[in-house]
Amino acid sequence: MNESGSNDQGGAGGESTWRWRHGPRKLFTIAMSLTYWMIGGLLFVLVGLVCAPLLPRTKSQALGQWLLQRAFRLYLLLLRLLNVLKVEHHGLEKLQHATGGLILAPNHPAMWDVVCIISRIHGLRCILKASLMQNPMLIGGATLAGFIPNKPVHRMLQRSIDALRQGDRLLVFPEGTRTRKKEGLVNPFQGGIGIMAAQSGAPVWPLFIETDSDFLCKGCPPWRMQDACVHVRISVGEPLACDADETAQQFVKRLEETFIEALGKK
Repeated sequence: MNESGSNDQGGAGGESTWRWRHGPRKLFTIAMSLTYWMIGGLLFVLVGLVCAPLLPRTKSQALGQWLLQRAFRLYLLLLRLLNVLKVEHHGLEKLQHATGGLILAPNHPAMWDVVCIISRIHGLRCILKASLMQNPMLIGGATLAGFIPNKPVHRMLQRSIDALRQGDRLLVFPEGTRTRKKEGLVNPFQGGIGIMAAQSGAPVWPLFIETDSDFLCKGCPPWRMQDACVHVRISVGEPLACDADETAQQFVKRLEETFIEALGKK
C-alpha cells in the first residue's frame, strides 16, 4: 500500500475493484465445487450399480478407493489452480512400507481434511458420519470404497475391528467432529479408536493437520470463503500401539496427549 492510498483496496473505487476481482472468484469456486460433486456423486452411483454386482467385494472396494482418490486429487488441483487451497504433506514415506491393518488418526480442523488425506494415501476406508452416508453427493463413492457408517456404534466397532484384522487401512477421526478451536487444540477424543486398537492390535498413526485459516472450520460455512489462499500442512507422526497392560481408555488419553503436545509445539 503506497502513501497516497491509491491501491486497489483504498476508497470507494478500491472497494468496487476488490469486489469485482474477488466476488466472482468466490461464486465461481462455490458453483464449480457444487457442480463437481453433484456430477461426481452421480457417476459414483452409476459405477457402483454396474461394478458391485459383477466384481468381488474386495475388487469393487479397491476400485472405489482408486476412483475416489483420483477424484479428490483432481478437485484439489482445481482448488490450487484457483488459488483457494494448497496442501503440504510431510512424512508420507513412513507409511510406504507399513503392512497389515492400521489406523490413520488425524485431528480435524476443517471440512476438507478427508479430501486432503485420501488424495495422497491409497487404500483407505473411512469411518464416516451415518448422516453423510445418505448424502446424494457422497453415498455412491463412500459405499463403493467400503466406508463404514459410525452408527450404530456397536456395529461400527465390529466392522472396523474385522476390517483391521483383515489388513485394511482405516481413517478414523478421534475427535468425532471438527475441532472447536475456542475449547482447545483438539476436542476430547472419543473412546472408539481405543477399542479398535486394543482388540485388533493395529497400530495407530497420528496425522497432525495444521491450517492458517478458519475457512471450513467449525462454524465457518463454505460461502464465507476468504480471499487469501488457505495453506494446509499434514505431517505423519510415529505409530502408537495399545500396550497389553493398557486399557482402551488409557490408550485414548495417551493418544490425545500426543496430539496436544505435537500441535502445541507447532
